[in-house]
Formats: sequence, C-alpha cells, structure tokens
Amino acid sequence: MRYYFKIVFLLLIAIHPQSLFSQKFGGNLIMGFNASQIDGDQLAGYNKVGFCAGIGTNYELKEPWQINVDFLFSQRGSQSKLFPDEYEPIRKLTLNYIELPVYVSYKDWKIKDEGYYKAEGFAGVSLGRLISVKNSLGEKDINQDNFLKNDLSYLIGAKFNFNKNWGVSFRYTRSFTRLYKSPIDGRKSLLSYFLNFNLIYKII
Repeated sequence: MRYYFKIVFLLLIAIHPQSLFSQKFGGNLIMGFNASQIDGDQLAGYNKVGFCAGIGTNYELKEPWQINVDFLFSQRGSQSKLFPDEYEPIRKLTLNYIELPVYVSYKDWKIKDEGYYKAEGFAGVSLGRLISVKNSLGEKDINQDNFLKNDLSYLIGAKFNFNKNWGVSFRYTRSFTRLYKSPIDGRKSLLSYFLNFNLIYKII
C-alpha cells in the first residue's frame, strides 16, 4: 500500500504545491457497512454484509469542486442468503481489503451562514489490497490461495451533510479487475461489486 500513498501524495503536490498543508485540507472519520455480491459464484443478491471503517481526507479545489482520498478497512464477498434457516446452511465468501478510494466531488446547496454544503455528488476510482480470505462456499475448485491481491474499481456516489460535522454517504463500487485466477489454466474469473453506506464525522 505504500506505493498507493506515494501516488496520492504526488497528485496532491501537483494540484497546489504552495498550499499543501493550508486551510483547504479537511479530515473525516468514516464508519459504515458494505452490501456486496460477486459475479460468477452462482450466488445472487447483495446478501453479504460487511464492516467498513477508516479515515478520509479532502482538498478544496476551485469552488464547488473537491478531491477526496480515503483509507479504509472494507469487507466484501458474497453470501447465499441474508439470514440463516433450518433448511440450508449459509454459503459465503468473505474478502477483507484495505482500500484507497480517490474521487472528485461536486458540492451543492450551500448554507452560507454556517459555511458548508448540504449535498455532494462524486465519482472516482479505488485501489484495493486483499489482506485475507475466508471461504465457506463449499466449492472445492475455489481455493483461497488463488485470489488476486490487487483490485482496481470505479465508484460513484452521493453525500448528505446534516451540519458542518455530521453526514451520511452512499456509494456504488464495481471492480474493473477479476479477483480469482484458476491454478489450472490461468483463466481469471469472479467480479466484485458492492453498495456502501457510511456515517461521516468531520474532524478538521
């Protein structure tokens, strides 16, 4: 992940080297959950609910534009059903990632008296690094050692701020890259995508 940080740092330097640590920077605490699924595993529905938490930074561009970089622990995967029952055991795959989303947001609905915007729309890309896998699918041909470590995704979403400090966000993330490589023929399969819901607290 240190290479990802270098890339982001160089991007921020290029944006405005004279004011890198100025008042234009902000910071957030982020906590929420993902509802995810995977194309190609024969399971349907956003049944895999996972934890998501971390920190976010932002840099004010020309108003009302802003660039954002988050550093998150994020659980993805898939699951056969949301709740267990007596008829069939739950089959699931849990993928734990460290994620670095980088995205640009457009802010609207400014509250001038308090100096913040109520609404934001955003889009960007996310770099992910797989740190662990828990496979309970029951599929013998899916070996957890053959999951690819690096992931590149795109994301789109929106944020609503209740006040200067508290807000909620929703985003949709879908991978460009496949996440599994067959040990037999090298064919890549399985595509991850998920919905994300976060509570955000602005600390800077």
